[in-house]
Amino acid sequence: MVLIVRLVARTFRSRMDRHCAALPSLLLLLLTCLAGSTSGTGDDGAVRETSYGPSSVEIDGVNVVTVGIPYYFECRANCAPGCKYSWTRGNVSTQGPLLSLQLLDTMPTETVTCTVVNTETGASASVQKTLQVTAGPSNIQISGPTYLTTGVVSNFSCSASCYPSCSYTWTIYWNTQVLSTHDGNTVSVSPYTDTVIAETLICEAQDTISQLFITTTLTLPVASISSISIESPGTVTMGDTYSFTCYAACVPTCSFTWEYMGKTFQGDRTEIPILHQGEKRKFASHYKITFSDYSKIEPLTCVATNSISGVRINTTVDLTVIDPISVRATSEALPVAGKSFSLQCVGSQNPASITWMKNKEPMSASQTVHFTPDNVTMTFNPLLQEDDGSYQCVVTQALMIQSSVYEMQVNYGPSSVVISGVDVMTLGMTYEFQCSASCYPACQFTWSWGKETSPGSKLSLRLVEPEQTQNLSCTALNPTTETSVSAQKTLQVIDGPTNIHVSGPPFLTAGVESNFTCSADCHPSCNFSWIVSGDEQTLITAQGSAISLDLSAMAFLSDVSVECKAQETLSHLYIETTLQLQLASLSNINITGDSAVAIGSDYTYRCLAVCTPSCDFTWRFMGKTFESDRLDLTISDYSKIEPLACEAKNTLSNITIITTMNLTVTDPFLVRASPEAPPVAGRPFSLLCVGPQEPDSITWLKNHQPMLVSKRVQLSPDNTTITFSFLLREDDGLYQCLVVEGENRTIHDNTLVVVVEGGVPTLSVGYLMKVNYGPNEVLIKKANERPVGGVMLVQPGSTTELQCLSQCFPVCLITWFYRGMTLSTNGSISFTPVIPPYAAALSCIASNPVTGQNGSAMTTVEVPDGPTNVVISGPAALEIGVTASFTCQAECSPSCTFTWAVYGQTMTGSVIDITVNRHVSKESISCRAENTFNGDTATANETLSVSDPHWCGC
Repeated sequence: MVLIVRLVARTFRSRMDRHCAALPSLLLLLLTCLAGSTSGTGDDGAVRETSYGPSSVEIDGVNVVTVGIPYYFECRANCAPGCKYSWTRGNVSTQGPLLSLQLLDTMPTETVTCTVVNTETGASASVQKTLQVTAGPSNIQISGPTYLTTGVVSNFSCSASCYPSCSYTWTIYWNTQVLSTHDGNTVSVSPYTDTVIAETLICEAQDTISQLFITTTLTLPVASISSISIESPGTVTMGDTYSFTCYAACVPTCSFTWEYMGKTFQGDRTEIPILHQGEKRKFASHYKITFSDYSKIEPLTCVATNSISGVRINTTVDLTVIDPISVRATSEALPVAGKSFSLQCVGSQNPASITWMKNKEPMSASQTVHFTPDNVTMTFNPLLQEDDGSYQCVVTQALMIQSSVYEMQVNYGPSSVVISGVDVMTLGMTYEFQCSASCYPACQFTWSWGKETSPGSKLSLRLVEPEQTQNLSCTALNPTTETSVSAQKTLQVIDGPTNIHVSGPPFLTAGVESNFTCSADCHPSCNFSWIVSGDEQTLITAQGSAISLDLSAMAFLSDVSVECKAQETLSHLYIETTLQLQLASLSNINITGDSAVAIGSDYTYRCLAVCTPSCDFTWRFMGKTFESDRLDLTISDYSKIEPLACEAKNTLSNITIITTMNLTVTDPFLVRASPEAPPVAGRPFSLLCVGPQEPDSITWLKNHQPMLVSKRVQLSPDNTTITFSFLLREDDGLYQCLVVEGENRTIHDNTLVVVVEGGVPTLSVGYLMKVNYGPNEVLIKKANERPVGGVMLVQPGSTTELQCLSQCFPVCLITWFYRGMTLSTNGSISFTPVIPPYAAALSCIASNPVTGQNGSAMTTVEVPDGPTNVVISGPAALEIGVTASFTCQAECSPSCTFTWAVYGQTMTGSVIDITVNRHVSKESISCRAENTFNGDTATANETLSVSDPHWCGC
């Protein structure tokens, strides 16, 4: 590749007047202008000084500047007596009529301002000039492949650094001849002719504003390859050596490979000189072959590869190989499995050795393969099916030569006779059966069924006579071995589809999707179709084995017919079944009757619904249930008036719908607390009977029983108020006032029987009083055990389930405290002691949020500890006959028992008395302390000296 870069600066002339001229040079444009006169002369030749201007201010210079190139601009104006010039460009200012400008960075435009000031009058004027900025071009390069290939289009691109942009022009040369020109930054090139050995690419990049340009050149070789041929004798003889030459026309060079008998070889290469101008160089490759492997026709291929482009071409010659050695059968008999068969190596004269090969692999003798002493004959006894293959004998004389190939195909069979096809046939339908067998050569097949026969491996069978089974037989015959084998198949014969069945719900429900499935015994398969009808009209038709029905829009129907048809896909025989289903519907439920009621009056209500086939009705009112579509009510108690509810249940689908009616009691009486405060045990409390009118008499009832006055329970003079001086827990109950006007009347209301004065009784709305009390008797209790008491013993690390119990209404809030800190706010806790200390207070506080009262329980949690520091205190020595007291102490929680060991005996208690009655020099005692809770022990020992003050020693 040859790369040439050339940068050219062209000459430009500005649009200035004739006083300005452009001075071109390489990458430099210098513009200068001369200023005009600033004074004038009169007719008499005298110079007069006048003051005017500045006017006609203008800037002379180029309109386009290139980064890195210096430019000059002149500012001119008409001024007298004189002008002062200054320039401004961004933040830069200069003085004088000339401005020198050289930009170092690219930008869209640059603005220069010239300001002219009259030196006498101070008047000023300014003018601006906006310059377009360009940069480059530079860094031009061509990208693309490093060579051209005959007949192949190659793509190249040209790039350069330009501002604002560049245009590109390509010129393609061969020698000095211009082949083509192109515009754009990319070009596609293919060699002009197949005789061209190189082409030159020139790319010119020109700035679109400044018109400056730069060029680069790339020379590319043309890679080609053609005219390949092999010089060959055509016919060769086994055992001889032959030389072959491969020729190809290549530019610049080629490499050669040979392919023969599945192997690849590299040949030597010789370049043939150019014979006349314009002819391509040819290369030759030589290859020698010694033929020792027999093949009647063997291809020899030469492949030439261009060393630059990698393009490959090849050519092939077919060599006819003559072999004097062959393998033949020793008899005219065909090779048959199970019989004896021999092969002989023929054509070799006095061979040094003969080797037999099967499928290119050497053979050796076996139980079924035997060789004569000279290896000329090979015998198979018996011949097996797996003896199929290609047999050769390799003869070694002066040269190792392979014989021609004997292809042996062992005749065998038939075996593994199989009939393929259906097991069930439908009358009138045609079915295909296939008979196959393991056979060589191919077997001949014969079918038989009943009294019929048919030849061939395939059978098309159609039965028309009803019968339960049909026996089908196929016989395979080997025409060479004349051996035959038969196979049998028993066919079940049916007459169309059977056992049709529809699965699904026993009825339909309007608004509910019901799914049905149709099945039948079909061979090979069935198509299913559905017809749903009602009132002798077709409602729905569908295809497939399943259907989903939703008859919301047909709730008026009472019965629906669902029919399924199963049709065999081949015979088109069909079977049908039909389900008669009831359509259950339920809608539009409502209650008729008065919604405004009065206490003591009788009312009748009816529940109506649209039902198919029918409905059962259930009423619910005031906790009671009534079965009927009609309900008779007597409103006698307004203690808790609930909505009247009616439920309709479809007798077929069991679907239910419910409607309710809100009853309003006119002019009721009621009982309320006075004042509106919660009832608290031990505190006074009053109830007031309130109504729309003044009654003649008022009777107070508790739990439907008349109330009696007492010292604690008093009535106001008009019986409208009942007052408790203090409440007890047993004051819980339902309080009502029975108001009467008119003549005497007896009221029967469940368990209530009251004789009242007057005519019309009215039972008020009740006041259900629940007395708030507590907390009383707060206890800490283990789960399922008695209260823990003042001290609770627990093992270290153990967990105890504890409850804080109190008598409280409403339920008290519980807070547990342990070791002076809050432990929990639950009524029950799982308690694990924290040690040390080994004894700490655990308490629970019960708080009633209504009564504002608190109660608490406390216990001391003790964790067993010790015994430690066991100490025996008493005299340090004993005297014979004198009683001495000793005390055993230990640190123990909760407590310890003490056991002494003295004279080999044991005593208990923390204090013991000892009297020594024997003459010994010393006495040993021990005390063992045992913890009464966990059984832990510790022991202290003392050895005491013994003396006898009355002993003389004689």
